Amino acid sequence: MFPLSRFRFLSLAVVSLVAGVAAARTPDALAPRVRLSVFNDAGTPADTLAQAATRATAILAQSGVELDWLSCGRPDPSDFSPPTTPCSVVDWPHHLSVRIVPSGRSVGADIFGQAFLDDTGRGAYSNVYFNNLAANREHAQLSDGDMLGFVIAHEVGHLLLGSNSHSSLGLMQARWDSSALHSALHNTLFFTSAQSAALRSRLCIADPTPNHSVLLARVSP
Repeated sequence: MFPLSRFRFLSLAVVSLVAGVAAARTPDALAPRVRLSVFNDAGTPADTLAQAATRATAILAQSGVELDWLSCGRPDPSDFSPPTTPCSVVDWPHHLSVRIVPSGRSVGADIFGQAFLDDTGRGAYSNVYFNNLAANREHAQLSDGDMLGFVIAHEVGHLLLGSNSHSSLGLMQARWDSSALHSALHNTLFFTSAQSAALRSRLCIADPTPNHSVLLARVSP
């Protein structure tokens, strides 16, 4: 078993309330695409964020989905004007948002991220708690950048696959145990073939009138 100092596994539980990357590839112009606005509120180092982008892009590419990563920087607390940048044009399922924040006010230190879903199981917004991730040493053999990429890809999975999207295998496992971490370390932790097909299918549809009441998805180490 992979030596774990504090926890036996990383648990990625959904709760409803209402290094080396895969081989380089040429983007497929015909593949379904998803745009991801990434807001770096936590001030994550640029090299860490770049590594996360590379990892998440490779994970989605393995499923036949092209990821367009938009680096959206940090907000200006003195600017109260409505956002009008490409980062603000979020529209499920083709344009999603992840906000990397230090921590959550009511979120435990063992929570890495949340995906917000509506009452139909759809969602466009998610949070990742970078300080929680960086402080946890259960993934000591993985860099923070790689782990961030895995978590972001997992959250994108929740947003696109919807409710009850955990599985017993692959990236969407409810628990990342030593076997899952070993797969991550060796670049073999991906969506399953069925999930990959569902991702591609989901990106071929559009709903002009989504109802965005909030549900939560928790990623718990």
